[in-house]
Amino acid sequence: MTRIKKQRRAANLIVLDKTPKKKERLADPDSYESRKLKALVKRKKHKSVFQKAQEQQTREERDAEAGRRGGRALGPLADKIRKMNAKKKKQEAAEAKKAASTEADSAEAVSAEAEPTEAVEAQVEDDTTEQQ
Repeated sequence: MTRIKKQRRAANLIVLDKTPKKKERLADPDSYESRKLKALVKRKKHKSVFQKAQEQQTREERDAEAGRRGGRALGPLADKIRKMNAKKKKQEAAEAKKAASTEADSAEAVSAEAEPTEAVEAQVEDDTTEQQ
């Protein structure tokens, strides 16, 4: 391109006598400046190492006061696991109770069987003493 063509291009520029001020541009929600400002405000703020350490320390103190070793797991999966563990404990307790009752029944049966044999042994001893 020649220099003349470049210069002619600038002739088509529209020159505004009065450009909007910064406050006016920020007031318009569609303007570049207002969108940029909203994005800056909305952007995630990163915490300093000091703030992170303080939050961790307060969390640990709160857990120690509550008597917990770690954080409590929250959410539907954690609830489901807790329910399953509770159900397992109930089943194990029922099985242990059932096993204890069957052992007690078998011990009674053994003792009931043992009594007649003791009676028989006592009679056998009496018979042997009479024969002598």
